[in-house]
Amino acid sequence: MTHNIELLDLMLHLDERQGLEYAFVSIRPNTRIIKPLDPAVLRSIQVAIKDELREKGICSGINKSKTITSEVKRYLTDYHRITANKTFYTFPIASPTPPQKGDDGKLEILVDLKLKPGKIEDEKSGKIDYYDLGFSETLIHKGKPLVVITHATPGVDGIDIFKKPIKAKAGNEEKIPVYDRKTITCEEDQDNNTTILKAAITGFLYQEADRGYFVDKDVLTNQVDFSTGNIEVQDFSDIDTVIKVSGKDDIMHDSVKPGFTLKAQEIVIEGNVGRGATIEGDKIIITGIVDAKARIIGKKIEIGKVVGAYIEGSEIKINSVLQNATVVGEQIKINICMSSEITGKEVFINQELRSCAVTASSFIFCRKAIGTSHSTLTIDPFAIPSFRETLEEQQNQVDSCLQTYKKSLQEHEKKQQSHINKQQHHIDNFYRQVEELKKITLSKEQKKAIEQLLAQGHINDIGKRLNFKLHTITRKHLEIFAHSLKHLQNSLEKLEKLKEEYKHAKNILHELEKSYTRGLILIQDESSGEIKICYRGVCLSPIVFNQNLLFSYDAKKNKIIALKKFGEITHRRLFTQLSPRALSIINKFTS
Repeated sequence: MTHNIELLDLMLHLDERQGLEYAFVSIRPNTRIIKPLDPAVLRSIQVAIKDELREKGICSGINKSKTITSEVKRYLTDYHRITANKTFYTFPIASPTPPQKGDDGKLEILVDLKLKPGKIEDEKSGKIDYYDLGFSETLIHKGKPLVVITHATPGVDGIDIFKKPIKAKAGNEEKIPVYDRKTITCEEDQDNNTTILKAAITGFLYQEADRGYFVDKDVLTNQVDFSTGNIEVQDFSDIDTVIKVSGKDDIMHDSVKPGFTLKAQEIVIEGNVGRGATIEGDKIIITGIVDAKARIIGKKIEIGKVVGAYIEGSEIKINSVLQNATVVGEQIKINICMSSEITGKEVFINQELRSCAVTASSFIFCRKAIGTSHSTLTIDPFAIPSFRETLEEQQNQVDSCLQTYKKSLQEHEKKQQSHINKQQHHIDNFYRQVEELKKITLSKEQKKAIEQLLAQGHINDIGKRLNFKLHTITRKHLEIFAHSLKHLQNSLEKLEKLKEEYKHAKNILHELEKSYTRGLILIQDESSGEIKICYRGVCLSPIVFNQNLLFSYDAKKNKIIALKKFGEITHRRLFTQLSPRALSIINKFTS
């Protein structure tokens, strides 16, 4: 399309790419040019361009008039050079508003499931601690966000030069990962256009092909080694977690490799625990062997075999303890014990004892003692850590009760003195009035009876019994005296109660301190063997036993005695501290 505008030819043309049409203007000089810089030319061009745009229906994205004028002037400044060639000068006159593509959705994983590299122990040597790979960091608490999915946006539509909308392309949506609806919740956040996966329970986060994301309070692994690192739940007393190691019972294979650490509320290990490993939890079950220098610390512990390791717990059950192992606990049950040290509240050796030192606070049962080197059985509660803690706590309780009593005694004495100084003269004046009027002398017993009635609030009864009229001022003084006296008696009752609490705490402490005199050692040995019996500082030389015996300590005679028959008093005195299991063994033993 060519249009003659005085001295210039004008052409309007379109770039017709669908949805992105552009309008362009092309101008060139024609043969009728006289005054190329005549302003009238520019205005004529403006009018012609607007007419042509209107004719074509172009109504959006049009450049401003001053922009068009500027472009034409730029062309005309170089007019003399281009006039010979008659070349067109082209510039855009209308352009569309392009659509804005929507943002793609994205997936943000907040918890890293990959094990971390071992920590560098020495930067100079480059030594790395592969025992700590951060496995415990996958433990998450209920409500913790795990994954955030930001949804794609639809984009913003554009406008073409004909004022028609140009449809925007939406962003690519990110799929929500597969997750276990029992252990992970899905929450929508409309304000932020996100979906959040959160832990529905406290435990470890896992991802598997068939289940996707899920949380489990249990840790399941074939073995603990450099591929897993230590597995530790630091606050396992508050979190119900289980570590299950499904290893091998092969004597040459360690399910927990040497030096590694496991900490959880419950730990079940099928197989062996390597040298120097540490296992800590409330409930611990180890089917195989615990090797030397390993440490097993818990409440309820069951182990197949212990070789030179350290075991500490409340209820401990071990099949065999060998080679300088140490076992410390409350109730300890061992089938076979050799060349080791056992310390507990009650110790049961169910099968065989060889060259061991066994110390208990109240009861030792030994079915059979054999070997050329004698074992030592000792009742000494002060050697038991838990007993020492109890004793210390009770001593603190006694000291606290004594301090409280002394402080209350001082306060009571101050109140008593204040009562005498401020109120005693009121009752003395009353006594004088009675004695002068009745011509009598009140005895101490009578005065005490009057004060008791006053403390109980029976002022009128005093007047009736003495046949004495109480004047208003006298009654008022007696009421003040009675109130003070009652307050003083309440203080005295509180003081007496504190005194009784102190005595009771002191009696408990005294009973604890002499509790070793109530211990029992039960030996059921039908073969020969040497055993040394001790009750703290008193010892019985090794004896060859060939019959069932019970040993107790006679505090008065300061000697160890063998008991064959139990009277009711002896039974009650000795057995108050024993567990039902110990009592059942003794009852069966003596029946």
